[in-house]
Amino acid sequence: MQQTTEISKGISFFEKYLTFWVIICMAVGVLIGKYIPEIPYFLRKFEFAQVSIPIAVLIWLMIYPMMMKVDFASIKNVGKNPQGLIVTWIVNWLIKPFTMYAIAWFFFYIVFKSVIPTNLAKDYLAGAILLGAAPCTAMVFVWSHLTNG
Repeated sequence: MQQTTEISKGISFFEKYLTFWVIICMAVGVLIGKYIPEIPYFLRKFEFAQVSIPIAVLIWLMIYPMMMKVDFASIKNVGKNPQGLIVTWIVNWLIKPFTMYAIAWFFFYIVFKSVIPTNLAKDYLAGAILLGAAPCTAMVFVWSHLTNG
């Protein structure tokens, strides 16, 4: 009964307009940086090993609630139905890196050849491959939420 209530409730006002909230927050951040530069300078005092402690805390507060929805006990059942895991491995380790290589190579060596030096293009290409191979952590949390754990 509780699951039916949750489904009929739908997404909240905040979730429905999340894109707009993100855009508003980005605009506010840019405006604060431009018109009240004392705030970013003050926040830079709270860094450790080139990591902003306020940003780290806020990101943790953003991710923690989603982590609590993950059903860690279900990990023991992964072997019973491995199709999802196999597809994920194939996509993440065989398809995405090579696709990202092709896309990045096209842009760095053809489209932006006159703008990006060859040695820098190699570095960008390596970074793009790593980005292509790494699954988006936020999306993993969304998938976990959508599958109820």
